Amino acid sequence: MPEATDSQTRKPNYVQIIGLAVVVAVMLWLFFKGGNPTENLKLAIGYALLFLLLLWGLAIFIDILKGTIDLGGILSEVGGGASMSRFQLLIFTFVIALSFFLIVVSTGGFPKVPTEVLTLLGISASTYAVSKGIQVGSDLPAGKHPTEIHEEQTVAAAEEQKQ
Repeated sequence: MPEATDSQTRKPNYVQIIGLAVVVAVMLWLFFKGGNPTENLKLAIGYALLFLLLLWGLAIFIDILKGTIDLGGILSEVGGGASMSRFQLLIFTFVIALSFFLIVVSTGGFPKVPTEVLTLLGISASTYAVSKGIQVGSDLPAGKHPTEIHEEQTVAAAEEQKQ
């Protein structure tokens, strides 16, 4: 008799089922509550998407707490040291996201995004990309493509296993 795979033995996730039921119930209530059906449909879809996004974020947060998602290396380099470019990108992203969240909450509408904000975020992301390129380039012997090095390492490892 063949063994059961993970997908065959997986128990249903009741949080997802309950979340989907709540989304459907809210959509139906908003759609049939009376008034303008187009506006009710827009509200129902908006709230359903917001609730699904909340459930998705909650599931990720729970996985982080359980240790399924490891955040240990989020700010570290390959050698183990801290990466200033990753830290800068993380801080800029959180500051901008929090600023826009507070503006949306206080005004009730999404503000126009200034080009300066996009420029600063782009500079921060480019700093990370350039530092990553320098890091990868410094690890490679001169004149060799990364795939050539990987093939050489694979052949060397296979020869060591034979001996």
